[in-house]
Amino acid sequence: MKIITTVTAFLFTLSVLFAQEFSIKYDINFETNNPEMQSQLFMLQGSSLQIFSKNELSRIEMKMGGIMETTTISDLSKGEGVMIMDGMMGKQAATFDNLNEEEEEEALEVELVDETKEILGYTCKKAVIYIENDAEMVYWYTDEITIKKGSLGKYAHNQIPGLPLEFSIKTGEMNMNFTASEVSTKIKKSKGLFNLTIPEGYTEISFEQLQNMTGGM
Repeated sequence: MKIITTVTAFLFTLSVLFAQEFSIKYDINFETNNPEMQSQLFMLQGSSLQIFSKNELSRIEMKMGGIMETTTISDLSKGEGVMIMDGMMGKQAATFDNLNEEEEEEALEVELVDETKEILGYTCKKAVIYIENDAEMVYWYTDEITIKKGSLGKYAHNQIPGLPLEFSIKTGEMNMNFTASEVSTKIKKSKGLFNLTIPEGYTEISFEQLQNMTGGM
C-alpha cells in the first residue's frame, strides 16, 4: 500500500538518531486529499513513534495503528543493530551493520524561520526543509536539548540545531504530522532496552527482505 511505503521509508532513517540520554514519544496523525489513501487512514489510528537514546545506544519503536509494529535497536560504538517487526506478515527480525559508514550528505534547502511556539514547556523555533518534487518538512525544534551533529540523517541534516518536538512531512498527496506527547532527559528503566539479540519467537531473515516487507507493501 502506497501510504505504508511512504511512512516506513521515512521512519527507518530515524534508526540511529540521538547520542545523548533521553526519551521522546510522538503521536502520529495523517491527512490526505487522495480518496484511495483516505480510505486506508483508519488503519493508522493510534500510530506513534518512541525513541530512547543513551550514549551510543538507541531504540526506536514505531507503531503503525493496527497494521504493524517495528523496533530498531542500534549500537553506534559497534556499528550494528537489529530490527524486529510484528504485523500482518508475522514476526520477523534481521540484524544489520555498517552503521558508521559515512555517506555523502545530500544538499537540501533549509530555511530557519523567525517564529517560536511552546511545546511541552520548551520554546521551539521553526525550520523548513525543502525536498524534491515540491515536498517539504516543517520542524519545530528546541535548542534546550542538544543532539549529536549530523545524527538526523539526510532529512534534517546539520542545519536543525536542536531536538524536534513537532514536525510534519508535506507531499502532494499526504501530510504526516508528528507531535511530541512525552519527553524526558533521563531513561528510568534501561535494562534490556538496548539488547541486540533477536527475541524468541521471531523468524530471522535478511535485512533487505525485512526492508522490503516494511517499506514495500
